[in-house]
Amino acid sequence: AISIAKVGTRTVLAPKVSLTYETCEELETTFDECLNDQRADIILDCKAVTFMDSEALELLVRMHEELRNRGSVLKIITLNDVCRDIFVATRLIHLHVYEDIHEAIRSER
Repeated sequence: AISIAKVGTRTVLAPKVSLTYETCEELETTFDECLNDQRADIILDCKAVTFMDSEALELLVRMHEELRNRGSVLKIITLNDVCRDIFVATRLIHLHVYEDIHEAIRSER
């Protein structure tokens, strides 16, 4: 399950499970609905995400690119140590990764 909240003009998506090939479809569907609704920046709150596999990483890169092409941004927050290490090892840490929602909102991009 994924909870959806609005913070100003931003949409916060918070998956409640690890992001793997088994669970990516729901995140992708939710993301596509946000795009169709013309929502601007998306913050992905990974507080409850204990692990991400390669399919999840590919989806996050696609989400990042689609939002960037629209002049928006995907910000990823509250990664645990395992997920942060995955981002570092795959060199995806350059995506907009923040400690928490306050840091993500304060950051202009």
